[in-house]
Amino acid sequence: MVRVKKKVLTLVLVLVLAIGLTACGDSIDGTYISSDLYAQTFTFDGDNITMSAFGINASGTYVIKGDKIEITYNFLGEHTWQQSFKKSGKNLIIGGVEFVKQ
Repeated sequence: MVRVKKKVLTLVLVLVLAIGLTACGDSIDGTYISSDLYAQTFTFDGDNITMSAFGINASGTYVIKGDKIEITYNFLGEHTWQQSFKKSGKNLIIGGVEFVKQ
């Protein structure tokens, strides 16, 4: 009986740890500012995104598909934009441009 309890407890702890690590590792929520000469900002909140460049803001949703990010936004009509995507530590690389988390 003690062995069964230990096995169940171990299984529960492994599941809790796996769920916790998965939830923490994938989130990109926050604001990121470009590291190049252009003043570009991305703010991620859940599956929502707000983009800002040259004083113009656009909001929409995003989906990460492997090494691509697909952003659908409304600005003078609905648009879908796809770029290369990589998470590098706390920073993001979108379309070859590094964005630093604030």
